[in-house]
Amino acid sequence: MPERLTGEVELVVLAFVAGQQVPLPEDERNAAVRRALFVFAAGGDLHREPALDDPAVFELARDLDNPERRATLDGALRTLEGADRLTADPDLAWRAYACGLLAEAIGEE
Repeated sequence: MPERLTGEVELVVLAFVAGQQVPLPEDERNAAVRRALFVFAAGGDLHREPALDDPAVFELARDLDNPERRATLDGALRTLEGADRLTADPDLAWRAYACGLLAEAIGEE
């Protein structure tokens, strides 16, 4: 696996694990993920892995973004070893969290 991809996967996993602490109503999450899946499907092969720079990831991140959720994610990331790059870049952290949510949804399909 290329080094860039390996690093990206690690960031997404860390953010996804920390994101379990983010208060996110199930109905809001499901609606946002569903919209992101439409964007993802329009981008090509549905069996590909989402990436941090995928338009669907940006869409989902924007859809779920709010200051309280970001603060919760940041606090949870600070408890995880190896999350320094994410705590230093809140936008990257939030996108990585969104990427994890999208990857989870794609895996369920």
